[in-house]
Parts: sequence; structure tokens; C-alpha cells
Amino acid sequence: MPDLIIFNIVIPCTDNSTGIVWSPEKFDGWLVETVERFGGASVVGIGLLGLWYDQELPPEANPIEDNSNWYKIGVPPDRIEELHEHVKATAIQFGQKCIYFERAGEAEFVWDPEHQPG
Repeated sequence: MPDLIIFNIVIPCTDNSTGIVWSPEKFDGWLVETVERFGGASVVGIGLLGLWYDQELPPEANPIEDNSNWYKIGVPPDRIEELHEHVKATAIQFGQKCIYFERAGEAEFVWDPEHQPG
């Protein structure tokens, strides 16, 4: 069994309904909270440009340009549902209709024998 299941989480930098651009401090706070809760996370990219289609808007309003921050988080298999709930709360916190949440694969820890746990 893998030590961790890896997930990619992409959080848009702008509130979906108000257009407010979130401050870097808001993202920093989310990252610290996430690391404290799950034990670690990596920032893969900041302010990455993406395009998406909103089915609720007329065709001429699409595609929508969006800048997002990309994070990678690994959790033990028994904590996947907890992470999923955290991402749902993140969607609300950042004013999003949805958050991109990708199961990216599995990871294991390869230890220096001198530091190998029990």
C-alpha cells in the first residue's frame, strides 16, 4: 500500500461571482492551515493562466480567462474523504462554483536507513 495518495488542487485567484482578486495572504493562510491539518503541501505554481467554459453563461461570454494557484498535497488513503471535505470548504472560502481536485497518483517515502521509522 502507498504511504500517500497525491492530489492536485487548483484554486482560482478571483472570486467567481464578485470578481474580487484574493490577496496572497489569503492563499498563505489557506496553505498554512492545510499543512497544519494534513502534514504537508507543495506550491506548484502561482498565478497560472487557464481558460474554462461556464455552461451557465451564454456562449459569447466564454471562454473565461482565469489565473489560479496550483498545489500538490499527499494524504494517507484513510484521509482522502477528509481532504475532499477540506476542498469543498475551500471552494466556499474562495467564492468558487467548483475547485479542480485531481487524484494524481501514489507516493511512498524512501528513507535514509539511519532515519527509517520503527
